[in-house]
Amino acid sequence: MLSLVARAGFWAVALVMVSVSLASAETSATPAPKAVAQTNPSPSPAPSPFTYRGFFRSYYFTRQNASNNPGTQFNFSPGAKYNANGVNQASLNSGIDLHVDYNFPGGGWYVGGTYFYANPIAGPCTVASSHAKGKPCVSQAPPNTNPDDTLPGFALSTFPEAYLAYKGFGLDGKVGDQLFTSPWAGSYDATRMKPAAYQGADISYQLGQGWLFEAADMIQFENRTSNTFDSTTLLTSFPAGGGGLAQNIFVPGGGSINTNGFFYGRVGYAPKDSDYALNGYLYSVSSLLNMWWFDGKYTMASNKFKPFVALQGGFESNAGASYIGKIRSSDIGVQIGANVTPNILLTAGFDSIPWQNDNVALPAGVTCNNSTYQISAKAATLGYFLPGNGGSSGQAGVCFTNPNGTTNVYYGGWASPYTDNYAADPFFTTQISQGMADRRAPGTSWKLAATYTSTNKRWIFIASDAWYNYGNALVAENTNEWNLDGQYRFSPVANGRYKGLLLRYRYAQRSESNTYCGASATSCPPGAAIGSSFLGGLPLFKYNRAQLEYDF
Repeated sequence: MLSLVARAGFWAVALVMVSVSLASAETSATPAPKAVAQTNPSPSPAPSPFTYRGFFRSYYFTRQNASNNPGTQFNFSPGAKYNANGVNQASLNSGIDLHVDYNFPGGGWYVGGTYFYANPIAGPCTVASSHAKGKPCVSQAPPNTNPDDTLPGFALSTFPEAYLAYKGFGLDGKVGDQLFTSPWAGSYDATRMKPAAYQGADISYQLGQGWLFEAADMIQFENRTSNTFDSTTLLTSFPAGGGGLAQNIFVPGGGSINTNGFFYGRVGYAPKDSDYALNGYLYSVSSLLNMWWFDGKYTMASNKFKPFVALQGGFESNAGASYIGKIRSSDIGVQIGANVTPNILLTAGFDSIPWQNDNVALPAGVTCNNSTYQISAKAATLGYFLPGNGGSSGQAGVCFTNPNGTTNVYYGGWASPYTDNYAADPFFTTQISQGMADRRAPGTSWKLAATYTSTNKRWIFIASDAWYNYGNALVAENTNEWNLDGQYRFSPVANGRYKGLLLRYRYAQRSESNTYCGASATSCPPGAAIGSSFLGGLPLFKYNRAQLEYDF
């Protein structure tokens, strides 16, 4: 209901604002009184109404699904050991993005569009359909490698942008296929081949004294490994390289669930020349959830160290048809930082999401394993948003069946329909390969980071270390990830079409506890087989990302 009312109000306000902008534009275009003719120098050529931009981007990703635990390895050949749960992954892909805008005479109105093409040149594996579950391109056995489909490992050809827009008199609006920017729904293209895109309308209005009001209604979504817009999310479909629809949500036929996008609202306040900024956000995702989010930052700009403190937080709950189950989640986060030298920034961040616990009778077809604390849903749905349990995502304990037949269900993770598995959310503790939103798990997390930026801005190095505690009353589960991120811009000068050449390399190493039973019965929970999956996920995971990008 909230989504329908908000959307109706949005479109009513949008029509009024467009009418006002048209009237203002007509007034400003009224011819000035004729002046006395004079001799003038030859006029300079009028600027072209067309503007262009784009980039060429090439990535090479490798993932090593390693393990130091003997109970999780097997000998494929003499002297070689490989993880028993998943093969390693690698992908090389290169693409080009071409964008053009046309500005209509009189100013204000313009249209734009983008075409994106990428091809990994990988023989029969360049077609997206060859990467479906069970297909040869993603079903190889060690020591072969699967493609890293978060890149993705197949070709892309799409038009992520095609819009009509207006900018003037404090108003900024756009309708059509577009890149969208917000904390929990954005383009997120800095680390993959192409951006995620949205279909709908976005309008913002800048009011004097630092106020900003924004509203958007997005009806379809094109994720960063897709060629098409559709009516799904990252939590209600099966995106290439993503976590997808949870295993405890049963859909006859195993397909995706269609939804009608989301309504978004924002109020921001950042007075000119002030040391602080505040924002409040609403996301009403059709048939899934309502999310309220805030962030704020205060910087002592007058101090030579530029110390700052930032706060974030919010809460969300399921709404409408609640296709991904019951959601009860809240987050509070804080980050502090300072420039210890003009070139080095140190930061420390913390986020906390409390666990929730319900005592329920499980539906027929749903069972709980009291040895591994895992839910199994074969032909029925357990309507809860639970921590992830597939691949490298790991899973904390989610259930325990009591002697009286009822089951305690543990949940409370943050549901993020447009960032899930992207490691691009606004949490202060998110790292290169994952964060709390990607694990879909409650808990607490900490992160320390140091950033070096050269005086000429051409060198940037980031080193960070993060710790995640996903343990609950059933079992302990801890994750650690440390990252190295370095980038170099070959020239600080933009000449004509040349906007820069960038070389960037990133490394991530993640370890998780209690993911597998060990080599002896004493290291396994009662009833669990030696070497079997316990909480899911990989004990040790390594990630390398090499990027070369030319902007024009």
